[in-house]
Amino acid sequence: MGWRFQRRRKILPGVTLNVGKRSAGVSLGPRGAKVSAGTRGVGATLSLLGTGLAYVWRKRR
Repeated sequence: MGWRFQRRRKILPGVTLNVGKRSAGVSLGPRGAKVSAGTRGVGATLSLLGTGLAYVWRKRR
């Protein structure tokens, strides 16, 4: 097993800064509809709150 490190900080309402061991990025949007961009690429998540169902799209670098 290896070590894992991840830190999230809320900058503004709907804006989150994510920092990990190998990457960093920012997420924008309300709960259930996020757009994110970082050192590993861009992506989007659209979910139906309370159901556990989500559609995730990612474009890796």
